[in-house]
Amino acid sequence: MMFCWNCRCGANILVRTIHTALCVGVPVTLLVKDTILSRAVIQTQDLLYGIAYLLLMTLSIVFYYLACFIDPGYLPLKKKKASVNNNSEDEGSDEDSSMLKNGDKDVKYRMCDYCEIQQPMRAKHCEDCKRCVRKYDHHCPWLEACVGERNHKFFLLFLLATAMLVLWTFYIAWNAIVFRLDWSDWFKANFLFFIDIIILIFGGFVVVGLLCFHSYLMVKGMTTWEAASRERITYLKYLDDDYNPFDEGVCKNMYYFLCVCKVRKWESVYSKKADVNGNGGIV
Repeated sequence: MMFCWNCRCGANILVRTIHTALCVGVPVTLLVKDTILSRAVIQTQDLLYGIAYLLLMTLSIVFYYLACFIDPGYLPLKKKKASVNNNSEDEGSDEDSSMLKNGDKDVKYRMCDYCEIQQPMRAKHCEDCKRCVRKYDHHCPWLEACVGERNHKFFLLFLLATAMLVLWTFYIAWNAIVFRLDWSDWFKANFLFFIDIIILIFGGFVVVGLLCFHSYLMVKGMTTWEAASRERITYLKYLDDDYNPFDEGVCKNMYYFLCVCKVRKWESVYSKKADVNGNGGIV
């Protein structure tokens, strides 16, 4: 796997530090107070419970940083001449004129005016990263990185682990609230839990919403960019509105999304399912 380190360091460090502080800070408040988590971990009443929670928190952070640092699928800035016998889809392969045909059908790549390269199908230029990205999904401000073909699955796994962590943490915080007759006494006793719950509610809505949306995209074989800008995308706008040429069925879509590491030649998938010449072609 290729890792991308050459982004805007200041914004990266700030955003990722805030995210890590929130992921670690909220559970810490539940460890220092009398909660199910503190009794499980500190008092060792249920070590299995505590280990499972801490493992989920660790997975959430690990998947977050994998989504941040793994190369989303940046295309090389300069075209290099490919050898005649090089027909692989390896990570560093460049697009050349021999890839402009799928059988007897011509497929024209779009030229990126910024990178001065031909974009393979489903690639898009990211104005924030200043690079073209394979199977571009979106530029995530909370990652301070692009989500593309190589790191989209880690982004989804991060959302899944974080959604589970948020729900579990909310349960612990909610059950830790103690009853007090006086309002001021209640606020003093439950202040940290109250702040935790507010953070978890707002963060939870966003994370769960994104998890549902990106799970839908995975199942349907789509990207956020394609779903939001279909009428402006040259290889989709001439097709029927409810037709997705990259949908290979739920099982295949999930397999290729979660299990396949190599980038795919989407022109081949497209040419099998879309009548390129009959539906306006790709311009």
